[in-house]
This record gives sequence, structure tokens and C-alpha cells, in this order.
Amino acid sequence: MSLKDLFFGNDNESEDSKVSEELKNETAASENKEGAPITPDMLVGEIITKHPLAAQFLMECGMGCIHCPASQMESLLEACAVHGIDGEEITDALNDYLLEHNA
Repeated sequence: MSLKDLFFGNDNESEDSKVSEELKNETAASENKEGAPITPDMLVGEIITKHPLAAQFLMECGMGCIHCPASQMESLLEACAVHGIDGEEITDALNDYLLEHNA
């Protein structure tokens, strides 16, 4: 896209905006699904609120304090680091656990 296109538009602009809007809608829909995957940057409190089964799993992994006030402000990755646990490994295992138990 050239500067001219940015300032004055182009013939493909309406087509591009339609595609962009469709992608935004698809992304929003996938993020709002109940079974949306857990990511390491999600807050522990948010994960437990959306997926109550995650509480038991996380406690079995050594995070017995998942209901402490820090969990409301701490990402899963940060919580794993505090407990000396690999955050990526826990994220993958938690997603597998939730898929297995919510099916």
C-alpha cells in the first residue's frame, strides 16, 4: 500500500475492510468460546472463573494457593515461575486436561 493509497484511498479499500472486519469477527468469536484454550498470559483467577476444573488441576501441580489474592493479578506463567514449574508445559497440560474433562 502506497502513501497515496493511505491518504486518498484506493479501489480495493472497501474489499480490504470487508476482509479485515471478517477476520476481527472470527477472532472475537473464537476468543469468546467456552472451550477457548488457556494461554500462559491469562490471569490465574480468570482461568479458574472460566474453567472451574482448572483449580483442581493446578492444585495437583503444586499450586495450592490458587485462591490467594495474588492469583487475581498474576498470570499463569508468573504463578508457575513462583512455584518453580514450567509455564508452557503446564499450559499445554491444562488445555489437554480441560479438553478431556469437558468433552
